[in-house]
Amino acid sequence: MLFVSLSLMPLQNVLSSIVSRLSLRYAIRTSVLSRQWKHLWCDHPNLRFHLYMLERRRSRGSAPVTEHDLIALVNRVLQQHSGTGIDLLKVSCALHSEHPHHIDRWVKFAIVSKAERLVLRLSKYTKAYLSAIGCPAGRPERYSFPCHIFGASKDDGSYLRCLQLSSVSLNLPAQGFNGFPNLTKLTMLDVKITDEHLECLLSKCSLLEFLGIACCRTLTTLRAICPLNRLKHLKLQDCRSVKHIEMNCGLITLEYSGPMIPLQFATTSSLRNVHINLFDINSTLRIFRRLSMSSDNIAALDYITTGFPSTLQHLETLKLSNDEYKRTTSPVRLVDFIYLRHLRLELNIFGGWETDALDYAYLLDCAPSLEKLELHMWMQQCGHVPYREEHGELRSLPWHPHTHLKSIHITGFFGHKDQVELALHILRCSTMLEAMKIDCRVTIMPEDNHSVIYKTREYLDGYLVATAFVQAADQNNVVEVLGARKVFFTATDGSERFYFVS
Repeated sequence: MLFVSLSLMPLQNVLSSIVSRLSLRYAIRTSVLSRQWKHLWCDHPNLRFHLYMLERRRSRGSAPVTEHDLIALVNRVLQQHSGTGIDLLKVSCALHSEHPHHIDRWVKFAIVSKAERLVLRLSKYTKAYLSAIGCPAGRPERYSFPCHIFGASKDDGSYLRCLQLSSVSLNLPAQGFNGFPNLTKLTMLDVKITDEHLECLLSKCSLLEFLGIACCRTLTTLRAICPLNRLKHLKLQDCRSVKHIEMNCGLITLEYSGPMIPLQFATTSSLRNVHINLFDINSTLRIFRRLSMSSDNIAALDYITTGFPSTLQHLETLKLSNDEYKRTTSPVRLVDFIYLRHLRLELNIFGGWETDALDYAYLLDCAPSLEKLELHMWMQQCGHVPYREEHGELRSLPWHPHTHLKSIHITGFFGHKDQVELALHILRCSTMLEAMKIDCRVTIMPEDNHSVIYKTREYLDGYLVATAFVQAADQNNVVEVLGARKVFFTATDGSERFYFVS
């Protein structure tokens, strides 16, 4: 189809189409092919600049590539570019307040060329580093994003659809700021901005559909009183100083990671996907409810069965990460998440003997339409041992058929008695089950417990227990046990033997 469409185009348009599909680096290189190719790259729609573009074969003693080399490259390319048909202008380099005249010129170029996407990543630090370490001491002052440029005329910024800012300072002018009337996606990472300026900025982005804010430590309140009727996806990550959030919108997807705070929406009835990553689950209840809670940690199952409001009946996907210190104690309500299709739980279990994995069997009753269940566990080494028959009979809860659950994935399965009982209960109830994967290996880890290293013995114990008790009870051949395997060999006496490896 592409060949047919290109064959109907004039040769010059064909060549331009080919060059536009190349990266900027290779598009510029085509200029040496012939006179016909010399200026084709000058209409390239995607202008991506980063230090990798300047990598060259270095001989011993050659000078390293610096931000000044990149600045010179950007200035040279933008000077030669036609300034038409630009979709993206992206600069990724550790620049700061010492380079404002260069960056301001690039922003003006994006405005004049009617670029639809502008991305400024002016830091050498990743989001993971900023989340874990925070603002490094002694870092240069951030570049101040020139919001005043977007007030010279009503057309300034009107073509911008996507704006991504990283490690900049953002201060709105007292007057004359027209905002971004057609902006649909706004992402800010490590941006220095006040509560009032952010509220004003959001009030001038009426078509906003996605808002992502991460590691913005100067924010204390996120407020949008003006209606954001098109905002459907809100992503908040590690804004540790924020104490309150109030948004006049109806979200479909909410992602939250960080300390817990009150969170108010105009409505929550449209929420379909909720992802929450917390270490203080007790405070999490205040996201949707204003309750007086004790300071004790609360189990994830308590949160699921009592923390979510009834207005989340249309919830389809729920992902919850939590630290477990004690067993669930609250009464369990039944059949609340009638639309929930996918549930992913990440449990960091510190409670030792106080926790009981079998409690999570109630999830099948709370979500009768559940199709995919993921249960990822990390367990503090607390004296549990793999189950043996001499440890007592396995418990069995009352159950009724679950006719929608098709896929189950369990990790961190060490073969403890309550883990075996939970796996057997799910296997027994799930009449339409197509695949049940039990992985003895740990796939999640608390941020402050990286020093914990599991031994091969734990994985092998989990494998043997899962094989002996869960897989043996499988009558439909749907259970797959991962994390170890049998290796067969022929002994010196001619007999076949095997051993386990992880």
